[in-house]
Amino acid sequence: MLSAKDREMTIVFEDYPPYEYLRDGQAAGVNVDLIREAFSRMGVEPDFEPMPWKRALYELKHGQILALSSGFKTPKREIFSYFPTESLAMETVMVIALSESELEVKSLEDLRGLRVGVIREYAYGHAFDSMEGLNKIEANSNPFLLKMLFSRRMDVVIGNKAVFTHLARDMDTLSQIKFIYEIGSEPLYLFFSRARGKDAESLSRDFGKAVKSMHEDGTFKAIEARY
Repeated sequence: MLSAKDREMTIVFEDYPPYEYLRDGQAAGVNVDLIREAFSRMGVEPDFEPMPWKRALYELKHGQILALSSGFKTPKREIFSYFPTESLAMETVMVIALSESELEVKSLEDLRGLRVGVIREYAYGHAFDSMEGLNKIEANSNPFLLKMLFSRRMDVVIGNKAVFTHLARDMDTLSQIKFIYEIGSEPLYLFFSRARGKDAESLSRDFGKAVKSMHEDGTFKAIEARY
């Protein structure tokens, strides 16, 4: 665990492959590589720390960490976060079922009456997040959510297509799931703690400029191509 002093420049992430994850004890993933490059152009060397999403949001709100990677930009999060002008990736949110399932989902309304697996404090897009009356079953992580689907504790799960493809492939279970409905696609951001004041606001602004320069010189696409 990092000391209070070390955490002054801490960027927290949840295990979210291929975007952010631990490899041999070190932070890795396409978004981690993009963040490292952008911060290098800013003359800053950040620390990375894995943390469950719900706790990470709490620490970001209270300024205990500098920034969190990566999530949707929402009105609720803008209250306590600065969002750069540039995103890190586009997330496609899907309804995921077991391959053997005969369920058909052609609209969000078709989720009513189903047991729907989600992650605590995640944002999946306004259309889904604002729905009332759904039987949502919460989990703490995407790997656990996938295991709960396999154990039939829920009928479908909601998640990022790239993440669940990666997880299922690692578990040698990709043939056992199917993506049955696309909820939407939204950008993922590194977002900074408003509780850190003007310094965080400045870093957020400079980060956006650095990422823009990475798009302009081809570095952004080159990093994406590694994955």
